[in-house]
Amino acid sequence: MKKQQSHSMALLIGASTLFFSQAIFADATVVYKQSSSTQSTSNTMQIKDGKIRFTPPGQENNYSLYDSKTGTITHVEANKKQYLSMTEKDMLEQANQAKQQMKVMRERMMEKIKTMPPEQRKQVEQMMNNHLSRVGEETIQAKVEQKKTTQTQSISGIQCTIYETYTDGLKVSEVCMTEAGKLGISAQDSDALMSMQAYMKRMQNMIGGKSIPIAELNGIPLQTRLFAADGSVKMKTQLEKLSTDNISSVQMSIPADYSLMQMPKMPGM
Repeated sequence: MKKQQSHSMALLIGASTLFFSQAIFADATVVYKQSSSTQSTSNTMQIKDGKIRFTPPGQENNYSLYDSKTGTITHVEANKKQYLSMTEKDMLEQANQAKQQMKVMRERMMEKIKTMPPEQRKQVEQMMNNHLSRVGEETIQAKVEQKKTTQTQSISGIQCTIYETYTDGLKVSEVCMTEAGKLGISAQDSDALMSMQAYMKRMQNMIGGKSIPIAELNGIPLQTRLFAADGSVKMKTQLEKLSTDNISSVQMSIPADYSLMQMPKMPGM
């Protein structure tokens, strides 16, 4: 599930030269490419009536649905004929459970290290500082600064403006943004894309992951580059193509014979 979330927080939306026009299309299928030094994957996203269906790389049957009207993400496992729907409230409960469990683990470890030899205790304390010590405590947030540049770029025939994001003075990301209205899709589906971006940002903050922070951006990213500390590009995501063929409503819904999975509980809770 975390991989699906992490994947969703990297989506890039755009329009290709072939399909870009002033026309407004009801449906859209977007394919975008994500690449790093070790791998390259193409991912597909379908948009219809305010809903977005996205499929993890390498999976043909399993998929997720985002409903912008209800703010719900549903993960569907076609092989098992099961699905799991999660609201923001559900995810908040899961995140709180995880934090509570990590806090208990830390307290138990603190008791155990009291009897350890000094050298071993030092190693364990260092590990805890890296992974557990900040759980449930106030943390110092990194200073995130966004800069709009004068640089523009054409991605699949669409002009976009480059924004740079810095964390504590270090450049961590570069996003080429365009206006949602330039995608050539319906206003409802454009709003769904913007809604999902905001949703994923809130989920990232809720979970507290240490992914690269990206400042708030009002628009649709056509290309995103994430930088390592040495300035090299460690990941790039870019629009590959877009089609505007009609999408069946069946693809944007849960089959009637699928059963609802129970919300998983954290071990030991």
